Amino acid sequence: MGRNRITALVATTVAASAVVVAQLPVSTATADDRLYVVAEAFTFDEAGIPGGDANATTTAKAAADTSCSDGTYALKTWKVGTLTWLYNSAGVPATIASTALNTITTSTNTVAKGTNRCDLANLTTSTYTYGGTTTLKPQVSSNGSCSGNDGKSVTGWGALPTKVLAYTCTFYNARGVVVASDTLIDNVAYTWFTTKPANCTGAQYDLETTLTHERLHTAGLGHVDQARNAAQTMTPASSPCDTSRRLLGAGDYAGLKALASK
Repeated sequence: MGRNRITALVATTVAASAVVVAQLPVSTATADDRLYVVAEAFTFDEAGIPGGDANATTTAKAAADTSCSDGTYALKTWKVGTLTWLYNSAGVPATIASTALNTITTSTNTVAKGTNRCDLANLTTSTYTYGGTTTLKPQVSSNGSCSGNDGKSVTGWGALPTKVLAYTCTFYNARGVVVASDTLIDNVAYTWFTTKPANCTGAQYDLETTLTHERLHTAGLGHVDQARNAAQTMTPASSPCDTSRRLLGAGDYAGLKALASK
């Protein structure tokens, strides 16, 4: 698909909230050519960081594990049929350079299959295909906005606004089908791991959890409540050293099933 002309709106990202910007197509585009874009941010939760502001997430998770009893989900207006994604390794942190692609692939497959913590059957509603490496960059700007659409779905590394771990821009057509989705992962402010370090402390974040969350955005799910739905992968913020939401919770899974029926 060639580059589509789209009127740009500016999105401002704030901590622990989704940024959703619907961009309208140019007036000269035909109905079939119209594309829309949404932007979603995954932020960090300061609970557990010395000097950070602990919120209700840690308390809620400690009180009860609701991974498989909480069926809450939030649907957006798009879904994936078939999507080929590419990886740009430029800027990947050296400590995870050899494992990052495999981890991102694992997260993508988790969403494609609906792999979950609740022993629910795999889903086969969407197809995500790894198309190889690329020198193309994710079309996500360092100020947290979507900078264009080249029809390619690229995952890569770069600077993002304060508190933003990763940012996804998803383009979908008038029929609500995703045509491209770019994800930018911060490589400036945060320390990433693909295998949880022993005695993990400080602001270290799990790449697999983050990319599973971002791929769920691409699939068509929105954020749920950070405190009430703390065990679901689609909470809007991630705590340091937390790997408990690498796989889907009951709500995340139910959301994918609901998207399939649209």
